[in-house]
Amino acid sequence: MPTSSRDRILNKLREARRPFEDAPPRPAAYMPVTQLTDTSPDALLEKFTEMLVGLSGEVYVVEGDQAACDKVLELLASHEATHILAWDFAHIPINGLDVAIRDAGIEITQPTLQDDSRPDVIAKIDGAQVGITGVDAAIATTGTLAVSTGPGRGRIPTVLPPVYIPIITLDQLVPNIEAWLADERADGMTKMRDRANVAFISGPSRTGDIEMELILGVHGPGVVQAVVKR
Repeated sequence: MPTSSRDRILNKLREARRPFEDAPPRPAAYMPVTQLTDTSPDALLEKFTEMLVGLSGEVYVVEGDQAACDKVLELLASHEATHILAWDFAHIPINGLDVAIRDAGIEITQPTLQDDSRPDVIAKIDGAQVGITGVDAAIATTGTLAVSTGPGRGRIPTVLPPVYIPIITLDQLVPNIEAWLADERADGMTKMRDRANVAFISGPSRTGDIEMELILGVHGPGVVQAVVKR
């Protein structure tokens, strides 16, 4: 039987020399690209706020669940939101937030596009004004959010609505991406292995044209309003 094109391609791949066989082993420690001397929770929060605001984002620091609920409802009201996209609220660290949002008359959709109802879901979520999720970590020195996806933690709320509200707890703040990766390695890289996607979000979506004019919100949310719960 003649070999198919698919088999020929796969055989070439199997026979190919492994790339970078002579690469040196990973060093035991790295020099961080960004550094922060004071890594206390307050210092991390101050630096994260400075960096995210510098990226045209906003940060609201609140004390406890009730204040966090109130702030989220205030932000939703400011955007005249009637429909939001969200993760499963088990993954959003504010107790009672889902009830408070529904009591305010706002529709919540937790979108999934992995079944036969995909066209109906796309039509339903198209007009949602705000996305709300938790995060894996908030990286202080770059104002970056590390967000992984999985069951109940879809990517759509972070990219489709024009406004994105990530919910962060103080203990999720880390100095830099190297520190976050070190924590992940110590945990067996479970998020990298078990999640479908890991994204790093640094402020609102932005793009620049040939004249170097910066435009926000072209490829994702144009407004990022982080709520940090102490």
